[in-house]
Amino acid sequence: MKISKYIKEKGYLLILSILFSIVAFLFLYATQVQQPVIVMLLILYWMIIIASLIIEYARRAPFYLQLSETLNELDQKYLITEMINEPEFADGRELFDCLQEVNKSMIDHVNSYKYAQQDYKEYIEMWVHEIKTPLAAAHLILTNNPSPANASLEEEIAKVEEYVEQALYYARSNNTEKDYMIKRLELQPVVSKVIKRHSKSFIYKKIKVVMIQLDVMVYSDSKWLEFILHQILANALTYTPSEGTITLSTEVFPNKIILSVQDSGCGIRSEDLSRVFEKGFTGHNGRTNQKSTGMGLYLCKKLCEKLNLDITIQSDKQGTCVKIVFPISDMMLLK
Repeated sequence: MKISKYIKEKGYLLILSILFSIVAFLFLYATQVQQPVIVMLLILYWMIIIASLIIEYARRAPFYLQLSETLNELDQKYLITEMINEPEFADGRELFDCLQEVNKSMIDHVNSYKYAQQDYKEYIEMWVHEIKTPLAAAHLILTNNPSPANASLEEEIAKVEEYVEQALYYARSNNTEKDYMIKRLELQPVVSKVIKRHSKSFIYKKIKVVMIQLDVMVYSDSKWLEFILHQILANALTYTPSEGTITLSTEVFPNKIILSVQDSGCGIRSEDLSRVFEKGFTGHNGRTNQKSTGMGLYLCKKLCEKLNLDITIQSDKQGTCVKIVFPISDMMLLK
């Protein structure tokens, strides 16, 4: 609490005190009280007024200063009542009690949303696991009855599986702490597994895969990393023309390892480049392709942040390069 604001707030009291002093002086003077006595009485009166203002400011200022500083430092500002001391003055205690009540109400409100979100997440996970059974059965039926029409149906079912998996990871993306485990893993097998998953698309479009220096160790969760690479490769395959090339390579630095996925596709327009990680953003290529949901790269960015990885995307007219940065620290090197 600034002194200037405090004095301004107490302005009415000072004005009343001045008026009282004038009236008292005139009254005492009219009753023939000696002037030295009048002056002493007025000085005593103003000493009491000023002392009371100073004492009141000294009691209030530390509380409001602590309140302001703590509020500025807190990320979760609703915890303010847990971080400050209860004031000693009456209206401060009233304010403190009100803040505690507001805080409790807000926490209850937030918890209700958390429970609803958790319930929704569990339902999505259950639904995803249940839907896998009929999809697997459909795959088996189509495989046992080969025909051009069934081959097309199998491709469409594969797309449904992709969207189902995306829905599962989206539902889990806000609670990754319970779903992942960071550990030291070799990058080559993870990349090979994802490429194998897309093998039909590579063969159908005659796209060449080039892998350079992938025999490195990184720190991540294999399951989440596979999903991220799967989304990146799916985009690269979608926009790379037939007989094109997709190159996966790494650069090793003292404090980081960078995995690059470079395609020879149509590239991304400069006006779209800064928005590719936004939720639901498809851009010019997505609108032209009519298959983009705008969720793949959004989930990649979100999961990379949770895993303490960095992800960037570059495109210069022709081709696109997505880079994932794996940090290396002394703590990670401890075995």
